[in-house]
Amino acid sequence: MAAALILAVVGSLWITRRGWSPLVFSTNPYESTPAENFPAGEAGLTLPLAGPVDGMTADQVADALARVRQALVASYLDPRMLVDHDSGPLLNLLAPDSASTVGPRFDTGGYGTALIRLTPGNSLVAEPRVSGQLSYQRIDWNGIPALDVTSNYVFAYAFTKPSGVVVIHSETHWMFPLGASLRPSSRGMYLGRTTGYWHGMDCAASTKGITAPAPPVDHDADPRYHDPEPLDAYFDPNRPVGITSGCR
Repeated sequence: MAAALILAVVGSLWITRRGWSPLVFSTNPYESTPAENFPAGEAGLTLPLAGPVDGMTADQVADALARVRQALVASYLDPRMLVDHDSGPLLNLLAPDSASTVGPRFDTGGYGTALIRLTPGNSLVAEPRVSGQLSYQRIDWNGIPALDVTSNYVFAYAFTKPSGVVVIHSETHWMFPLGASLRPSSRGMYLGRTTGYWHGMDCAASTKGITAPAPPVDHDADPRYHDPEPLDAYFDPNRPVGITSGCR
């Protein structure tokens, strides 16, 4: 009897508002920010060396890593996602059972720090910058053996109006269930647990899953909040993703 895999997606958003603005006389919007030294676009999405795990050959692991890289491009860099808010390229990479869960949540504003949508008409002034890594391990996933490919990346987006850099740091578990008893619709890649935060964003837009730069006056920000950490800390992919919830 084929086993039906039930997907439980947990998405948590932690958001902080203070952000970077590009230097007035600079043509590089990332200048004076840590993202100045990040690779641009897909160049920042490097793959670890693939090796075998229980139930998968090294080639199969390599294929899974390559598929996750495609998913990251579709989720964070592809204009179809960023500008058109079209989740199709990402959903097409997922197992049908995962796509049927992710699609409706995306349509209602979910996955704000995992599937990136820009505010309509608010264009980027430069290619996004990317820093982070992929890792993988074979785990037991709700009683089913699986390969867990974890992406942990910081993406920086430079906007024109209002000018500024928005940082998104997210950690996502891309799951590949294993086993001969899986039904066809359960085979493939799942968008699993994902957590992340924005930094330097528009508070009101972020509540709708939209990425936009902080306006000069943001009435949804908490004016009483004083950030205990330097701004550079939010650009660090080695920084813990979990921070106190709230827009400030």
